[in-house]
Amino acid sequence: MNTTTLYLHIPYCKQACHYCDFHFSTQRSTEAAVVKAMHAELATRAQQAPWKGSRINSLYFGGGTPSFLAVADLAQLIAKAQALFSFNTAAEITLEANPDDITPEKLEAWHSIGITRLSIGLQSFDNLELQSMNRAHDASHSVQCLEWIADGPIQNYSVDFMYGMPGSTVESWTRQLDQLATYLPPHLSCYALTVEEKTVLYHNVRSGKTTLPSDEVIVAQFEALRAWALEQDYTHYELSNFAQPDKYSRHNSHYWSGQPYLGIGPGAHSFDGKKRWWNVSNNTLYAQGAEVPSEMLTPIDLLNERLMVRLRTAKGFLWESDVPFGIDPTLLEHVQQSVKKSEAKGLLKCSEKGFTIPPVYWMQSDAIIAELFISPDAD
Repeated sequence: MNTTTLYLHIPYCKQACHYCDFHFSTQRSTEAAVVKAMHAELATRAQQAPWKGSRINSLYFGGGTPSFLAVADLAQLIAKAQALFSFNTAAEITLEANPDDITPEKLEAWHSIGITRLSIGLQSFDNLELQSMNRAHDASHSVQCLEWIADGPIQNYSVDFMYGMPGSTVESWTRQLDQLATYLPPHLSCYALTVEEKTVLYHNVRSGKTTLPSDEVIVAQFEALRAWALEQDYTHYELSNFAQPDKYSRHNSHYWSGQPYLGIGPGAHSFDGKKRWWNVSNNTLYAQGAEVPSEMLTPIDLLNERLMVRLRTAKGFLWESDVPFGIDPTLLEHVQQSVKKSEAKGLLKCSEKGFTIPPVYWMQSDAIIAELFISPDAD
């Protein structure tokens, strides 16, 4: 029986964060129709290969802001999924939640419907940073939600934290880490603020309204983060992710392994091992059953993608399990030669089983990995 992960995209938010380029809406007029369509899509996909008969190891509510959705709607989506698929006994069911949505009552309610893990969009303890990104919560919410979680029924949780924020320095970032040390969440996802086109942040940076730290400061913040995390006994298992023992994100680890995954809801992506498809990023059109575009991935596409995701992890790329079926041996030899060149420069650490990027070079990982890619025209 195949094991897979299930992602449910809830595309509604209280307000628009200035850096976000995910599909979301602050208008909830389509909510009932979208939730109904998600139930229908679950039923359809459950009868299709390779999902039919699959066992679910992880269900993840992402967004948007899933904690914005009524508990009853979340419960019905979980029940629908459990009726259509077999779930592992200890399946991880994660809900993304914003600090301002978290209350002791909500924690009890989410736990009662089967939520086993939370992913908290904390981002910062600094009010000016939160305001600059137009977050819906403030610093008091950040602190209060962690205190409520500590006394609540859902003890497995992750915190999203961002560095490279406008006006931040290495010193201000270190102070934030010191405050986070009071709580030591089981899992951390720490990202550098990224400027994406078609976002408010992009226009603010281009116009000079918002100034970001220099690359040197951002690298120093990352190095401070890594040193702090290791001192606190976290394992740095992926470029942006840190975990206490046995608290790795099952859902994200499944993605990084290159295994099939199923996405439900507006804008959600799916992958069956060879083909990828994505739902329309429009709530009305999704609810109306809009056509779902797809693309077939070649062995070269698959190899390049696996190089990208695997080399962002501490495990790295393994020759035995990560080379896709059907890759031309001549092309694989090209990758092996590129690996040797990068190893000679100290940018890769190699063994008989595979190769990794030393953590000291993780901030340069995109450039290092790009040197290993095979051109799609190589066939």
